[in-house]
Amino acid sequence: MALTTAKNYLLLTEGIDRRPRLRTRFTTQAYLVLAAVLDLVDQGVLAVTGDQMTIADPARFDQLPQYLNAFKIRLKSDLAQDAQLKTALKLVTSWDIVNALYDGLGAQTLAEQTTERVIFQNNLKPHVIYVPTDTSRNQVRTALLQQLSTTNPTAAAWNLYEILAQQQALTWVFSADQQRRLKTAVAQQPGNPTVQLLVAQAGEIIQAKKFEMDGWLS
Repeated sequence: MALTTAKNYLLLTEGIDRRPRLRTRFTTQAYLVLAAVLDLVDQGVLAVTGDQMTIADPARFDQLPQYLNAFKIRLKSDLAQDAQLKTALKLVTSWDIVNALYDGLGAQTLAEQTTERVIFQNNLKPHVIYVPTDTSRNQVRTALLQQLSTTNPTAAAWNLYEILAQQQALTWVFSADQQRRLKTAVAQQPGNPTVQLLVAQAGEIIQAKKFEMDGWLS
């Protein structure tokens, strides 16, 4: 199963300014997990009705890749207690889930030769990061611009745009001229209310978790 939004998010955001964002930055990590959730909703594995999430296709859910095992266990457990989005989406802040997802997607992109495996050393320990090639990053950027300029963008393109917009991250990956083109194109699109709801709800959860972490560290 292809997690197109998540993979493209990695190719756009990892290694920007030569700094590992997806391996070391909490907010960017959380949105990577959200990207995977949006992919599973698009593919009918998960479903959103109102403010509730369900596993729409249990058979396909159980067959998700091994690197999503922690994701599956956590989501099943959370949904058994409360199906509301404000509960179901709390898993986006899980360190274990994002690390497994990152390694799984990283291995795929390495095999596809769209990233390079690099060892990054921070104050604690070395980390393996998957840095996109310039070619692969430019291909995702160009494809996103093209998709959003059509009358019927792919779900993955719309997902990716909504996440970047929520993060105020469009300036990371697009030039000023490209941002103007995006703004014009998106203004002509009807949008996807479900995606917008999921992104907004996840944004609130991520922000609340950041405040909690800041309070604990201070």
